[in-house]
Amino acid sequence: MVQLFRGRDQQKSIPKDQPSTTRVLPETNWVDEPMYSGIPPEDSVVVTISRQFGSGGAEVGRIVAQEGGLNYIDHEIIDEVARRLGVNVEQVANQDEQTSGTVGHVLEAMQLGNPFVVNYSTLLGQEKGATQTKEAAYFHLTQKVVLELATAGNAVIIGRGAQFLLHNLPRTMHIYIFAPLDYRIENIMKHSQVSHAHAAELIERRDHEHDMYLRHYYGADGHDPGLYHLLINTNLFSFELAAGLIRQALPLAKKIGS
Repeated sequence: MVQLFRGRDQQKSIPKDQPSTTRVLPETNWVDEPMYSGIPPEDSVVVTISRQFGSGGAEVGRIVAQEGGLNYIDHEIIDEVARRLGVNVEQVANQDEQTSGTVGHVLEAMQLGNPFVVNYSTLLGQEKGATQTKEAAYFHLTQKVVLELATAGNAVIIGRGAQFLLHNLPRTMHIYIFAPLDYRIENIMKHSQVSHAHAAELIERRDHEHDMYLRHYYGADGHDPGLYHLLINTNLFSFELAAGLIRQALPLAKKIGS
């Protein structure tokens, strides 16, 4: 299995003249690793999948990764960020980036004495509260992990604002998976064994939190079609067919930005 997260002794410095269009928060003194460019190697590709909750975007991404020989990256991002912060999340139920579940537990477990958090407290100024400092530190480290994964190449990255962070980078294809509300409700009812009302409430909350996450950190909610190379309605295409469309586009993705 390809190692997803390499140790510091295995990492290579990024040339100073290598272009980067990613929007990241300032580096801190605590982390002596380079800030990766997010640009995958030649003859490799990165696929980001943004999705509406209940549309099956994660499932589509998993099929693409399995059948395309790519690394599937989803909750591994949370696990790696928590590991680097020294937080144990083994007993925490994995959640998407827009929920307060895992991220909330990680933030609660982060100690203000952690050098990474201390540096952020200094960077942001004393007017920032403890929660804001930890959120900024967590978000910044999440960006670093996503950039490292993208720089390694041949990955399917689910969510985490990757369509913004890796926007306009070579050999990087952005996908948006969506579906009508009724379809999403039925999908959640089927897979989570909940009532129609509960599924509708869950979708409304997840959609709102996801939009707020992107607006807060990237200034937009991610609904602009111009952010993506391919938009797929899973009410019209099964997960397998949707994944097939993306796989067919992979050779073209390798030519993006060339």
